[in-house]
Amino acid sequence: MTRVPLAAPGRLGASEREAIDTAIARVLENGPWILGAEVVRFEEEFAQYLGSTPDSATSVGPAGEVVGVGNGTDALVVAFTALGLPAGSGVLIAANEGGYAATAARLADLEPVVMDIAESTFAPAAATAQAAWREGVSALVVTHLHGEATDVAELDAWRQQRNLRLIEDCAQAHGARHDGRHVGLRGDAATFSFYPTKNLGTVGDAGAVLFADPLHAELARALRQYGWRERFSVDIPGGRNSRIDPLHAAILSARLAFLDGRNERRRAISAQYRAALAGSAARIHGDPETTVAHHAVVVTQHRDELAAHLASDGIDTDIHYPHLLQEMPGLGLTAVATPNASRARDQILTVPCFPEMTADEVDRVTDSLLRWARDVG
Repeated sequence: MTRVPLAAPGRLGASEREAIDTAIARVLENGPWILGAEVVRFEEEFAQYLGSTPDSATSVGPAGEVVGVGNGTDALVVAFTALGLPAGSGVLIAANEGGYAATAARLADLEPVVMDIAESTFAPAAATAQAAWREGVSALVVTHLHGEATDVAELDAWRQQRNLRLIEDCAQAHGARHDGRHVGLRGDAATFSFYPTKNLGTVGDAGAVLFADPLHAELARALRQYGWRERFSVDIPGGRNSRIDPLHAAILSARLAFLDGRNERRRAISAQYRAALAGSAARIHGDPETTVAHHAVVVTQHRDELAAHLASDGIDTDIHYPHLLQEMPGLGLTAVATPNASRARDQILTVPCFPEMTADEVDRVTDSLLRWARDVG
């Protein structure tokens, strides 16, 4: 039996592959191979896209300034550093975010402060942020997990009362909108990963930061290249070598035109699974109106049974994510109770949902979910 993979980033439609091949050839022929025009082009096009209207037919202009970096984790580190968060200060991070923001906080000499999530959204809320807040906290990270566009309005109002920086981690939510606005537009910075399996991905690691303030963007451009203000002179502390490659930038520019269509395909697949589970105790997580379905996550009290059932039907699954921040010894965090995040961790299972799935593969997953829901769900 041919298995249904959880993801297959190497599958591409003919027109998208042609666009990527053209972009790669352009970089190889014209250069440069470090920074240069291709990077500037993608940064400007992505900022323009993030400022676009819901149907992408018109644009209200750039949402801010985008700075391309080497990967999504570096995007967070550069954001923390460019925003001037005091060394040793706390950063509020949701317990279920997978460890990425917490790792970046440690790299930026900051202290991750774990907060619980709201039970219904799997995202932090003003109440959970307030419960975790303590003196010495300087920033709040909101992760738009699984491609869900978190409503950050109340969190934004709360953090402004506390005079905190807001960083939106949009690594799984390219193209996601809430109330017609792209995610990432409320914070001081928004970070993105372009890992191959992301909704907008390249053929390796790459990332970017959207800054509301152009002065922060200017600082970030120095930080991504050793802290240089001028060549060979390290003028700014905290710099690193984290430049987005022109090859990746060109590929991302080529693929940006396909993003909204790919997201619609993800939503359609997720909706088919949602319908299969209707009437059972299980559900597909998230709001179908605001998700870009980076992950299709089944929520069920019978997670292990479902995983075994799908495996017997030749369908790959995974758990995003099996460990909470306070359970990761490498982060060195104090144990803290996060009952909602703990409950969610034990009930979630990711099933295949990517634009290049064949109709037969989608039907196989749908049929398997439907049969399981009738018997167990």
